[in-house]
Amino acid sequence: MLNLNSFPEYFRSYSWDKKHHLYGYPPDNFEKFEWILSLERRFEWLKHHGTNKPTASIYLFREMIQWGGSQNGVLQKFEDQLGETNLQAVIQAIVNNLHDPKLAIDVALTLPGLGLTYASKLLRFLHPERYGALDTRVRNALLQQINHNRIPKIYDGNAKSMSTGYIAFNSYVNSLKINLEDASINRPECALPRANGKTGWRSADIEMALFAWANPDEEQYKEPFGKTKSY
Repeated sequence: MLNLNSFPEYFRSYSWDKKHHLYGYPPDNFEKFEWILSLERRFEWLKHHGTNKPTASIYLFREMIQWGGSQNGVLQKFEDQLGETNLQAVIQAIVNNLHDPKLAIDVALTLPGLGLTYASKLLRFLHPERYGALDTRVRNALLQQINHNRIPKIYDGNAKSMSTGYIAFNSYVNSLKINLEDASINRPECALPRANGKTGWRSADIEMALFAWANPDEEQYKEPFGKTKSY
């Protein structure tokens, strides 16, 4: 179960370095998160400027996939299946629908080869205040460790299941954000931007904390059932 008071420590313990050394980036660790910050800045530019004129956005997509580790050959699937997909038009449609989690994830899932993990990473980088990524590690940990039915089992390849599951996850993250605000638990200061709320937690930050909590090698961050209030 999740201990709300431990969220700052979960966030500080986040670490990701799947392909970083191949591209000259240091691991994404607290407090610099250098590659994450770089991607956030460039996706923010793409969101506000890149949909109105021709851009080489495919290179940014490739980099996002490489940052994520390109598990199961996602990058090759994306490139092989891209075909006649108008990437700029899809980006525009996603940006136009970022206000609505269902519409945003449904459009993102139309991109070839990405699946839920990378479609949700795309939303995470386009709007980190509102969205977090949902990968297999977080999915499995939530299903195994949270004593409620807030997050349904997701069937990969089934668009409706992936969409429904992500919407439930997004709602759960929002509820955690409200709880963190109510408890006045501040996000640790770091290089990443803060949210507008008083505690500074963005949805992407909460997802990063969940990712650290879900690490099977970090058992100290998992509280035994019944010991603390479940969130």
